[in-house]
Amino acid sequence: MRTSLTRLQLLISVFSLYGMAQDSSSDAVLEFENPWVRVVRVRYSAHQKTGMHDHPSTPTVYVYTTDGGRLEIGHEGEKPVIRPPVKAGGIRFQRGVAERHVVQELDGVSSEYVRIELKTQPVDLPEQDVRRAPGDFNPYESGMIRIERVVCPVQASCPASEHPERPAVLVENGKVRWIEPGSAPTANRSERPLELVRVELKSNPAKSQN
Repeated sequence: MRTSLTRLQLLISVFSLYGMAQDSSSDAVLEFENPWVRVVRVRYSAHQKTGMHDHPSTPTVYVYTTDGGRLEIGHEGEKPVIRPPVKAGGIRFQRGVAERHVVQELDGVSSEYVRIELKTQPVDLPEQDVRRAPGDFNPYESGMIRIERVVCPVQASCPASEHPERPAVLVENGKVRWIEPGSAPTANRSERPLELVRVELKSNPAKSQN
């Protein structure tokens, strides 16, 4: 009986460790959600491997809030692909592709990014991912969104939105917040310039909220 119990305990321990190794994704935390967007903060720990999980075909903006190493992305029945390292301040806009995959961090680097899933009407979606490296101030604009990086002077208001009548998502020093239409420009109260990413939503929610 004691031998059987010991074997049972060993099996439980092995399966527990296996479950921990396959534990699903990163630490994905919902920041907020409304009829316009769903905003999630995603963190990967060093060498972390997620469980198999799904992503819907939703146009999405990624804002990298820290540097990050390579990620191996494995789709069912396909050869894994490698996402190259990223830098804090980088931006990517993806038109949206339904995916089912596992992800593993390869370089022993913890990282974080903000994922802004757009629930608005998909107008003028890009054929290829739109990318902006840190320090690239060239805005991207379509009938759906305007993505811009702005610098706010010391003790002054930030540059005004090109579309103040539209709502926006603001990523500022890793923090993310919702901006209502017609809001006053963000003010920089610090003693150093403030850089932020502003995602203005130009098309209306895809689903009626009636």
